[in-house]
Amino acid sequence: MSRSPARRLLFGGSAGSIALLSAPTTPTVATSLVETLVALPVTAAGNAAVANLCGVLQGLEAGAPPPARGTTGLSVTLDDGLTRSFVVTPPSGAHGLRELQACAAARFAALYGESTEQWRLAADWQVTVPFVACALPRELFGALEELAGRQRWRLDSVCPALIRVWNHVQRSIPANGWLLVGYGQTLTVVHSCNDQVADVRTLHLPGAPDVAELEMLLEQEQLRTPVPGDGRPPQALLWAGGADWLPVAATIAGLASRVIRVPVEAAAGDRSAAWQLALAGACG
Repeated sequence: MSRSPARRLLFGGSAGSIALLSAPTTPTVATSLVETLVALPVTAAGNAAVANLCGVLQGLEAGAPPPARGTTGLSVTLDDGLTRSFVVTPPSGAHGLRELQACAAARFAALYGESTEQWRLAADWQVTVPFVACALPRELFGALEELAGRQRWRLDSVCPALIRVWNHVQRSIPANGWLLVGYGQTLTVVHSCNDQVADVRTLHLPGAPDVAELEMLLEQEQLRTPVPGDGRPPQALLWAGGADWLPVAATIAGLASRVIRVPVEAAAGDRSAAWQLALAGACG
């Protein structure tokens, strides 16, 4: 008797759309093997974007029949514009998770002018080097948990696009330069220096940028993050993500440049940012 291949659910969410896909559990997923269960627009309204997305999640059950109740895993990838990512430098002599969490919470408050009470913090906690911390609205995480519980799915992971991509391309990130993660109209810029993360910024772009606009953006980033010393190592660029505007030029703004698409296979036809984010969840 033949058996259907094992499947998993992949959810992508942005301020303007959501997508729920069913895909094989294999590490590399061809788009021809992906089934779109849900693809819906979301009313994007500035600060109300998270609330609007949560409202859509509450009514998602009717359009998403679960393929295998009780055993289906759900991986969620969210647009970086829905989360907050920032660099934390641990204090000298730091030890223990609680101290690092307190340091991250203090950094969050300093950057955004509010406490972490309404946010869930997660990070690859490090005691000796700077690390990236991410904050997810508790309201949104709760809506995702409620959706998974209602459908009897196992919530395997919830990641911002930055972290999903970082884990996939980590070995290719320049030791000195930039990782630039693009989906839809969101670009997250990570500056690295001496193989350590130095800065993270998430930008909302007014539209699909051309190469000239990206060069200008990079020149601004270079002014913001000067590298001290005359013998500075060569800088490089790594563009990653699913946006169709990711540049393919070998040199941009005088820096060596390359692109890694996540998902690996270019989407056929007009796919939303949420669809691309969802499929990125197949990368682990």
